[in-house]
This record gives sequence, structure tokens and C-alpha cells, in this order.
Amino acid sequence: MKKQLVIIGIITLLVIVGLSGCTNNNNVSSETNEKKVLGGWTATIPDTPIIVIMNFFTNGSYSESINKTVIWETYTITNEAIALQSGVKTHMVKYSFSNNDKTLTLLEIDGGATYLVLTRR
Repeated sequence: MKKQLVIIGIITLLVIVGLSGCTNNNNVSSETNEKKVLGGWTATIPDTPIIVIMNFFTNGSYSESINKTVIWETYTITNEAIALQSGVKTHMVKYSFSNNDKTLTLLEIDGGATYLVLTRR
């Protein structure tokens, strides 16, 4: 009887320890990345005089200024990509942060080419 209690106690302990490590990291990561992307970003297109300024807001909208022409659109962010909605078109880009979250690199999902490399303003 005493052996059975010890075995049941060990099994219970293992189950509790095993379940305590279960978390949903996808939501935390997505929320964290959404907070990282908020604010103003600037990019200069190489070998051109074109300056791109993007501002991401908490309400899911963003502004994009290309040589002072401003458009307002919406975006959604997941762990893997940012969907930039412009009218009826949706442009999907992968994203990554570097330089202590001061650089945001956007990559084309289809071709893998660099879309923009933005620096926090």
C-alpha cells in the first residue's frame, strides 16, 4: 500500500511538472512583435533619392509616405508575416528585427527578395 502511494505521488509530481511548461508562446510572440513594429520607420531606396517613411499605429492602421506622398492603409501582424492592406490588395511580407529592434527588415514572401530595410525614427 505504501509503495502504491509513493508511485502515485511520483506520477502526480511528473504530470504537474510536465504540464507547468505548457504555454502558448505564439500569442505572446505575436503581441510582442506587434508592439515592436509600432511607431515610425524610415528607409532610403538604394541608388535612388526615394525616401520611405512608415508609421504603424495601435489601431491597425499605418501610413506610408514615399517622397512626401502619404497613403493611409491597414495592417495585421502574425508571428511570421505582416499583411499590408492597400485598397483591395494585400501585400504579405516576412519581417525580422535586428540591431536591438532598431532595424526592421521586410522580405517578399513569394520571391524572398528584400522589400524594405527600415530604421526606427
